[in-house]
Amino acid sequence: MQEEQESWLDRALEWLDERTGIYGHTLRQAPRYAYRLDFWLGSFVLASFLFEVVTGMLVALYYVPADPYASTSYLISSVPLGALLFSLHSWGAYAMVFLLLVHMTRNFIVGAYRKPREIMWMVGTILAGLTLTEAYLGYSLPYNLISWTATTTGLNLFTYMPFGLSNLIAAMTLLPQLPGIASGVDPLVDRFFVFHWIVGALIGLVLGLHLYIFEKHGITPPLTKEKDRSELIDDYEEKLRNDPNWKLQPLTRTFGIILVTMLMTFGAIFLIASAFPFQISLNGGQIKYVMPEYNPALAAQTPPIPDWYFLFIYFFYKSVSPSDASLIFLTWGGITLLFPFIDQYVFRHRSPHPVMRPASIALGVGFIVSFIVNSVWAYLTPGRDIGPIGVEVDGTVFVASFLALFPTLRWLQRRAESEPETFNVGKRLGFANSVSTQTETINLSKPVSLGMDLSILASLGLIAYTTTKMFLLTNLFADQFELGFLAGINMFLVSYLVLIYTLRGEES
Repeated sequence: MQEEQESWLDRALEWLDERTGIYGHTLRQAPRYAYRLDFWLGSFVLASFLFEVVTGMLVALYYVPADPYASTSYLISSVPLGALLFSLHSWGAYAMVFLLLVHMTRNFIVGAYRKPREIMWMVGTILAGLTLTEAYLGYSLPYNLISWTATTTGLNLFTYMPFGLSNLIAAMTLLPQLPGIASGVDPLVDRFFVFHWIVGALIGLVLGLHLYIFEKHGITPPLTKEKDRSELIDDYEEKLRNDPNWKLQPLTRTFGIILVTMLMTFGAIFLIASAFPFQISLNGGQIKYVMPEYNPALAAQTPPIPDWYFLFIYFFYKSVSPSDASLIFLTWGGITLLFPFIDQYVFRHRSPHPVMRPASIALGVGFIVSFIVNSVWAYLTPGRDIGPIGVEVDGTVFVASFLALFPTLRWLQRRAESEPETFNVGKRLGFANSVSTQTETINLSKPVSLGMDLSILASLGLIAYTTTKMFLLTNLFADQFELGFLAGINMFLVSYLVLIYTLRGEES
């Protein structure tokens, strides 16, 4: 077998490793089986965070906490590319929350929280909490009628938190008597703006810790029905040496797939933000912020509607007393934080495969279904109490999940344990090779088909065409969303070319 020649980047990283110890230490090579996008969902979250940092810094150049609504309107209606920037930052926040939920759901399904990854799951849960806090703070900063009404309502509800948390929230949000601001803006906006940066910095620190632990553990091995198997790829030395599907790939290939995920994330945000400008109207070349400014008189008549990722929590406050809702919220957070230990010591599951974790999967499906039901229900009943029927429906959802899933998964589990040689759990669920001990051979070989070469040429041609159109746009105010749409297309095209380059050739 021929050994692949090192690229210039690998040689440069090895040179750097001799002096810093980074290459192959802080950053690890990934095995061949891991080159699927579902193994890199965390990279999508990282990309959205970096996107928010950059766009947030640019928005902050024009944001004035003493007059938040006027400065937001000015950015949108008077600054070249300002409306696009505001839309990008707003949709980017949605993207980060959504991708984080997808990432955690995937890791839950494949059992990527099991020993010794418990701390990494807990750090990720803390990261999720910080992300929701950051989104809550950012949602309030434009100081429009809907956002600030929902923000102040949320603060009032959080005063019912037990264990002294209400005192902590009060200490961070209650302000001393200060000279009035000319515009009559709530001085709490200024503090929220400061907290927005502080929490963003905390996200960066916790994210760094999360990545460090991930690099320490390495990518999870492929799913199997084996009991008590090791979750660290370093413990599979024979497979790493002899199994072609476990062969560690050059670090340049890892950088390539990370670059693909980042370009795809950026491109998707650009396309969505350009096609659906966030709370912005386009009328005859006029760009305007459509949300009205916060006004206490109007707020008294406006039902508080939180953003979509808080509707699930808001649902409980609409169903039971604020004190009970706070306890439900904290219990939900505590179960999520400590779930690796619940799985290990309460449910006593001994395999990462979903079929071999019937209690955990049934509980998780119940949570996902209730999250969707509660969010839709809260959205459809603005400003109205739901009553105890809300928590009764939630209880019914969880019971139904267990009655439907737990017996079925237990039956499959017993079949797998009694017929280990003939019973393939994956075949029963339609993904045979993903759960067998011998993973499906992944083809990373150099594509030489005419169709592939033509697709590369077509992509290069489209990039040249869209880039030319971008340079021909001379009005950065009127044409900013067209510019953003073309940029998004370019990012997807470049991500495709990088993916092709990344998968060309393989280390045999």
